[in-house]
Amino acid sequence: MNNDQIFKDRARVQDEDLAGRASTAGADALLAEIVLLERVPARRRLLLSPGRALLGLAAVAAAVAVVAPTMLSDSTTSLVPRPGTSSHPTTEPTARQILLAAAVAVEKAPASGDYWRTATVNQWMLTDPTRSYVLEGSRSLETWLAKRPDLQYWRIWQDLGIKPATPQDEAAWRAAGAPTSWRYPKNMKTEELFSVPFGRPLEAAAGERTAERLRGKWKGSAGDLAGQDMTWKEVRAIPSEPDKLRSYLEERIGRLELAGSGMDVEEARAHILLRDCVGIISGLPASPEVRASAYRILASLPGIRAEGEMTDPLGRRGQTLSYQEEIEPGLFTQVQLVVDPSTGQLLAEVRTNTTKLADGRQAEMRVSTSFQAIGWTDERPELPTRRN
Repeated sequence: MNNDQIFKDRARVQDEDLAGRASTAGADALLAEIVLLERVPARRRLLLSPGRALLGLAAVAAAVAVVAPTMLSDSTTSLVPRPGTSSHPTTEPTARQILLAAAVAVEKAPASGDYWRTATVNQWMLTDPTRSYVLEGSRSLETWLAKRPDLQYWRIWQDLGIKPATPQDEAAWRAAGAPTSWRYPKNMKTEELFSVPFGRPLEAAAGERTAERLRGKWKGSAGDLAGQDMTWKEVRAIPSEPDKLRSYLEERIGRLELAGSGMDVEEARAHILLRDCVGIISGLPASPEVRASAYRILASLPGIRAEGEMTDPLGRRGQTLSYQEEIEPGLFTQVQLVVDPSTGQLLAEVRTNTTKLADGRQAEMRVSTSFQAIGWTDERPELPTRRN
C-alpha cells in the first residue's frame, strides 16, 4: 500500500476532530506515518506559498527540523536530530495532516512543573551601513517563569556575535577592510526589513552570558499573548475546546482597532488569529489541551501549505509549513513554520525577504527564532556570574 492510500484510508483525521469530538485513533496512525516520512530526505524543492496575503506583525522567526526529543528534565524537551532510516515513502503529508498529528502529540506533553522554560536562538540579518554586504547576528535567550511565589523569574541571554551572512558577503566585507564594528547613520534606509542600532556601534564580538532577575510587572506573569500580559489565572481560564478557543481569540481580536492599519480588516483579523495560535504553541504556558486546540485551529485556516523538509539555522531538519504575510501595504514576506509532529513542538519560525544592495545585487534577508526547549521543568536555571 502506498503512502497516499495510507493517508486516505488508514490515517484519516475526520473534520470533527477540529471540535474534539472524534476518536484520535486515526490521528495516532497518521502521526506514526508522518514520523516515518520524517526519517528520509525530502525529494522535492521548496516552493513559495501562493496563499492569501495576510497582515504581518514584526515578529522573529526561523525554520527548524524534525527531531527526536531528549528530556532535559521530567518535562522540558531538548530538540536533537533524528537519525535516518532506509524507508522510501513517495508522498509527503499535507499541512492539515501535519498540524492535526502535532495536535494529537502535544496533548500528551507534561502539564505542570516549577518553571515554564523557553530557550531560543534568535538570528537576524541587516546590511552594513553602506549596503555593500549583509551581516548576520544571533542571540541565545532563556526565560524561566515560576508558578510558585517563592521562586524567582529569570531571563538569561548571550549575544553570539555578528558575521558576514554568506561567502559572497564575506568577500565584500574583506574588501572593505574586514571591520569588526559598524556605526549606522540615523537616516539609514531599511525598508522596514531590519533594524539598526543608533548612537552606538554594532560590535562583531560575542558578549558574555548574562542573567537578569525579572521583577515588577513580571510578578505573577505567565507571559503574554499577542503583546498583552497574561496572569497564571488568565492562562488557566483559556478554553481548551477548539471552537471555544477560537471564539475566545476572535473576541480578543475584535477589541483591536484595525481600521487605520491600511490593511483589509478581515485579512488582518485572520492573520492575528493565526499569530495568536502560533503564540500559544510556541511560548504561552497553556495546558496541553489548549495548545492542541491551537494546532487544530491552524489546520482549519486557509493559506498554509506543506513544503516538505528543510534545514533550519541550527542545522536541523523538519516538516515545513509556509504562508505569506503583508508586513506593510504592498510589502510581503515569506513565513515558514517547522513542526515536529512526533512531539507537537514548534521547532522554529523564519521570515524571508529580499533587498537590493548598493551594487544592485539582490540579497536575502532572514529573521528567525529556533526553539531549543519549550515546556515545564522542575530544574533550576544555571545562572552565570554576570548579572544585569
